[in-house]
Amino acid sequence: MKTPWAVVVGEVADVKENSPDLPLKQQYYIPDEQEAEMAGSLGSPTDIADNGGYIVLRTAMAPEQMENLLRSTVHSIDPQLPLTQVQSMEHAISDSEAPRRFNTALITSFASIAVLLAILGIYSVIAFSVALRVQEMAIRMALGSQRSGIFRLVVLSGAKLALFGCGIGLAGAVAASRLLRSFLFGVSPFDPLVLTLATISLLLLALVASLLPASRAASVDLTEALRSE
Repeated sequence: MKTPWAVVVGEVADVKENSPDLPLKQQYYIPDEQEAEMAGSLGSPTDIADNGGYIVLRTAMAPEQMENLLRSTVHSIDPQLPLTQVQSMEHAISDSEAPRRFNTALITSFASIAVLLAILGIYSVIAFSVALRVQEMAIRMALGSQRSGIFRLVVLSGAKLALFGCGIGLAGAVAASRLLRSFLFGVSPFDPLVLTLATISLLLLALVASLLPASRAASVDLTEALRSE
């Protein structure tokens, strides 16, 4: 028996199937008629028989109108040929990316809650520290320290706390890089731009959280603060 041969007529770009983060597979395209001809005596009915296929159409028509036209066209060719899962390409891609979007939304929700808790924590710590150091702030101002200096002192305390937290966060990101890599495709978990922007954003939020305690510390009444205890 002769081994069938085929001529390669072209080359196409890589194609992602099912999900964009799955590894690529070696693939080739061949017309059905040519596949049956190539199989010849070496093939069996099961080699060239199939129970379905896909049709992709590019059109400027609305998806609903195109679906009706496509069904009527297929019915005119073969009334017994079923046509199922008629949908737009946007819908098909959306279905394939639904698990990824759910994971992203879940991680984003937890991250937002973590950021909110961090800001509330920084505010609470700074406010509590200011409340404990009221007399110290009053003495500093009595000795000649400006209110702007007191304000700057409190804000710097919040910035130091935020820097310490960012350092721990970056170390945690490095430790969890293997887990993060499984949720990403086409993006590195160590993207310098993303890490830099995240760090700057957290520092700015920490500074904002420190503004109110700093303002209270700078506006403390010297007489009342020195008289207390």
